[in-house]
Amino acid sequence: MSKDEATAAPARRTQAQRASEMQQRLVEGAIELLKKKRYAGFRIAEVADQAGVSRGAQTHHFPLKDDLVLEALEAVYRRTSAASTRRIENARKEPAALLDALVRDSREFFLGDDFYLSLDLMMVGADSELGVAVKKLARQYRLSVEHAWLRAFVDAGCDEEAAEDVVLLTYSIARGMSIRKLMSGESKRFARLMDIWQTTALGLLDERSDDERDG
Repeated sequence: MSKDEATAAPARRTQAQRASEMQQRLVEGAIELLKKKRYAGFRIAEVADQAGVSRGAQTHHFPLKDDLVLEALEAVYRRTSAASTRRIENARKEPAALLDALVRDSREFFLGDDFYLSLDLMMVGADSELGVAVKKLARQYRLSVEHAWLRAFVDAGCDEEAAEDVVLLTYSIARGMSIRKLMSGESKRFARLMDIWQTTALGLLDERSDDERDG
């Protein structure tokens, strides 16, 4: 490499790259505001300040409040779904390891701000255009994650019905503890209760798998 090549200025970003980066900053700013103020207190005019961009840029990329809100929610779902996928791929292909990964995944999502952001948006008027779109995103991403866990357990040799019961009950318990935390602020019992559930769930998976083999 010549000296001139080594000292050459980095390639300038294209207009498309700059636009994409601007949109990403606005989406991240919207996520932070939705976590702090929820939908009822969310003001699109504040997003530009949060993201450190001009009001004109914000208006250009996201002129409508709900369009930005949906982009923010989808970004959250993409990120959490990717985290779930990594956990599935990294778990050893045996039931106990998958169950441990499922519980950790449930704890991270349901006891965190990402779930509370999505829950708040789920409470928007069910028949409104935003409400319909929010529920569509939830089905697209969260149900896909549930199905991915189910497939992983079945691929590990678990009975399909037992695996489905375990995935749904794990999510239901975690979701219920999340609502309790929202009401009382308490989350200390979660780890102990999930340990109890893991023992029960592993027994369920083993029992059903044994029945299937014996049958």
